[in-house]
Amino acid sequence: MAAGDDAGVAMLFGLYAAIVLIFPAGAAWAWRRRGNRGLVLITLAVVGLLVILALIAASALGGNRLVQTRGYAYTATQTLRFSALTVILPVIASAMSVWATAPRVRSDLVYLIAVATALLASVVGTVVAIYSL
Repeated sequence: MAAGDDAGVAMLFGLYAAIVLIFPAGAAWAWRRRGNRGLVLITLAVVGLLVILALIAASALGGNRLVQTRGYAYTATQTLRFSALTVILPVIASAMSVWATAPRVRSDLVYLIAVATALLASVVGTVVAIYSL
């Protein structure tokens, strides 16, 4: 494995760690500070950022070599589908778990429930992505 591959794996691992560990903390914080509005805003901002990152990753400038043979439209569509299942689904699931549990549960438990939800959604989304794409 080349050094560039190691850097890519480390970046991907960091992205998954941020989705599973950091976003739930931000979602719980946004709920405590601004309620539904804060939770929606942070969720939309993160989902928008992930869509932009997926579109960049699908481009030749992002290092995708399939663009030369398949074209950008095909590559972007497949990258967005994969991203939706593997990283966007856990963000939305985590936000929904914060929304559902925050009014009823202590704030430290809200974070743990959101992390568990994000982890479960990440695993399920990755398995579905592997078998469907």
